[in-house]
Amino acid sequence: MKKSILIIISFFVISCSEYDDNDQYKNDQFLYESNTYKDFELFNLANEYISSDQFELALIELDKIEVLFPSSEFANKSMLIKAYINFLKKDYENTRALAEMYKTYYPGSKDIVYANYLEAMSYYVLMKKQNYSQENASKAKEKFVFILNAYPNSKYEIDIITKIKIINNNLAADKLNLAKFYLYKNNYNGSLIYLLDIFENYSESSAIEETLYLLTKIYMSLDEYELAKKYASILAYNFPESRWYRKSYNHLNNLNDIIEDKKWYEKFNPIKIFRQKEEIFSDNISIQSLE
Repeated sequence: MKKSILIIISFFVISCSEYDDNDQYKNDQFLYESNTYKDFELFNLANEYISSDQFELALIELDKIEVLFPSSEFANKSMLIKAYINFLKKDYENTRALAEMYKTYYPGSKDIVYANYLEAMSYYVLMKKQNYSQENASKAKEKFVFILNAYPNSKYEIDIITKIKIINNNLAADKLNLAKFYLYKNNYNGSLIYLLDIFENYSESSAIEETLYLLTKIYMSLDEYELAKKYASILAYNFPESRWYRKSYNHLNNLNDIIEDKKWYEKFNPIKIFRQKEEIFSDNISIQSLE
C-alpha cells in the first residue's frame, strides 16, 4: 500500500514539474510572439525600466531585441546593457561573462572599450581595504591601464585615471603596512623590499612620506649613512613641513653636514616628487553608463 502511495505521489510531482516547465516555455514563447514593438522601441523601454530600477523587466526587453532583431544595431548594444544591468545587480561574474562575450562577437565595435571598462569595474568594486588580499585591486589596475594604452582619449579616460589613483593609494598603503610589520619583526630586508617598491612604483601615493622616513630610519640603523641621507634629502626637499621629515631629522642629527647647513639636502640633488591628491575610496562606486 505504501509503495502504491509513493508511486502516485512521484507521478503527480513529475507531472506537475513537466507541466510547470511547459507552462514556462509557453509563457516565454508568448513574450516573443506577442511583441508588437520595434527594436528601438524595445531598447527605449528597457532604458526606462533601468531608470526606475526595474532591472528584470529591462532584461526581458533586451532579450527580445537579441531574439527578434539579431541583425539590429540595438542587438549589439543590448548585450552591453545587459552586462551593465548585471553590474548594478552586483552579479559581477555575469558582468564579466557578458563583457567577454561582447568582445568575442563584436571585436570591431566602437563600444568595445566599454566592455573592457565594465570588466575592470567588476574587479574594482571588489577591491579590499588594507590588510586584505589586493588581488582584485591589481586586476582592476591592469585592466584600466590596458584601456588607457589601447584606447587613448576615450570618454572614460578621466574616470579611469581617478580610479587608478585610488587603486595606487590602496596598494601603496597595503605595502606600507607589510613593510612596518617586517620592521616590527626587525626584518630589515623584508621591510626594504616593500618600501623600495613604494618608492619606485608608487611615489605619487599618499604613503610616500612615511615610506621615505622609514627608508631613512632603516639605513641609519644599518650604518648606510649615504643612503639614509639620500632618502632624507628627498623627504626634506619635497615635504619640508612634514612630521615625517621632522622625525627623520632627529635620526640624522648626529651628522654634522646636516646640522650645520639648512639647505643640506640640495647637495644630494634630490628628485622632485609630484604627489597627487589622495582620492578616497568609498562603497558608493561610481560607474559610467553606455551612451
